[in-house]
Amino acid sequence: MIDWTQMQTPAAREAEVMAGRMAAAQAECRRRILAVVPETTQMNLTAAAAANVLSPADRATFAAGLGWIAAMRAAWPAIAAAGIAPEAATWPGVPAGVEALARRF
Repeated sequence: MIDWTQMQTPAAREAEVMAGRMAAAQAECRRRILAVVPETTQMNLTAAAAANVLSPADRATFAAGLGWIAAMRAAWPAIAAAGIAPEAATWPGVPAGVEALARRF
């Protein structure tokens, strides 16, 4: 006997697929951010900025890095919705100097 209560509707299947895409895109976004600015580095840079010990150039680079992180976070939902494999997607580029600043902290 077939238990029709276990049947998955096309809409439910699509929702499941989309949830998987969203999770994959969000994870790839996080991986890419942490590859440039690991969590400890983020904390150290935030503390340095709060203590006002960054040079004006470093503050500008820090602000550019924050803008990049915001752009990355804004990009992943669209990547997921488009059905693009997150690892093959075009992500926002890292601004000049951000990686060098991160390595110092």
